[in-house]
This record gives sequence, structure tokens and C-alpha cells, in this order.
Amino acid sequence: MAEAKIINSWEVKPLVLDETYSSKMILDNIVAGAETVQINEGTLKGGCSTAGGVHEKDEIYYIVKGEAVIHLDDKTFDVKPGSLVFIPGGVFHSLDNKSETEDFVLLTFW
Repeated sequence: MAEAKIINSWEVKPLVLDETYSSKMILDNIVAGAETVQINEGTLKGGCSTAGGVHEKDEIYYIVKGEAVIHLDDKTFDVKPGSLVFIPGGVFHSLDNKSETEDFVLLTFW
């Protein structure tokens, strides 16, 4: 049986993919000690975009800070703090940070 835990995202070392995007795996099976939902905190720097991609499994984005345009296949949507995005497996998705100076922060669940 897994133990209850408190995980502080500010204590999790980020994986810096490049100078535009960093990622923190806040919760996964290893941290939880059991099979669980995985939660990642991503930060997209001001004025930057992600290349995008397609995943086999569904993802959920919850926007924490900033505003962005999200591309889902051939559609685009504006998102801001409090927005929740359901991305079915097989859907291409990418982000454009709308601010030139402020970071865009989201949580990804899968």
C-alpha cells in the first residue's frame, strides 16, 4: 500500500528540454509508490511555441498561469488560467504563448 505524500512542485528538479520549455514530473508511479495518474508541470517561456506532437493516450491540460493558443489538429483555441483541455489520443497538439515576456504554465495529466 502506498503512503500519503505531499509533493512541492518547487522542490522538483525540472527537465529543461531547451531554452523555451521545461518540464517537472510532479507525480508518477515511482513517486507515488503505486500505479497512479501522472502529473507533469510544464513551463513555456514568453514568446515561445512548442513543436507539438501526437500521443497514443488521452491527455488533459489544466492551465495554471498565462495565456496561450492551443492547436488541436486543424482547430485553434485561446486558453487561460482555469481552462481545461481534453486531448484525445491521436490528436496533434501544440501551444503558442501569447505573451512575449510572461511564462505560460500548465499541468498535464495522463
